[in-house]
Amino acid sequence: MLAGAAALLLRLALGDLRHRRLRNRLIVWYAGLCPVALLTSGASGSQWLQHGLVAVVGFLVLLALFAVHAMGGGDVKLGTAVLAWAGSANVANVLLVISVSGLIVALMGLLFNARCLRRIFARGWRRRMRRALRVQRGVPYGVALAVGGLFVMPGYLTS
Repeated sequence: MLAGAAALLLRLALGDLRHRRLRNRLIVWYAGLCPVALLTSGASGSQWLQHGLVAVVGFLVLLALFAVHAMGGGDVKLGTAVLAWAGSANVANVLLVISVSGLIVALMGLLFNARCLRRIFARGWRRRMRRALRVQRGVPYGVALAVGGLFVMPGYLTS
């Protein structure tokens, strides 16, 4: 089950890199695996409540970012699902991982699109990477959210 969730996150990240779209169907599948993971880990009722509360608060914060055009709708949905997986015990660590990985993706976009470096990245895989990280298309924040989701996974193996 965790391998399936990880595969969904990787697919979402690649889709966001290529098309700047996060497919709703994949997000729903990923979010739907969260209650299954909680069930199989033997989470108590209070843990279920904490995961739900983190998801609701996260959704409201992300919705405010969407309202000011700082984030796309797919990012809001995926971010809510990642925060639901994280729960209150891991929310601070996950937010830190998401922030740092988002910064790295943004800096890579700036680097690959720097005018002085365009000749270096003009061929082959480097050209495809430059196109995927084009700053004018926005930051593919689904990649950072997927990294945060992957960060949460080992916690379900130990519980």
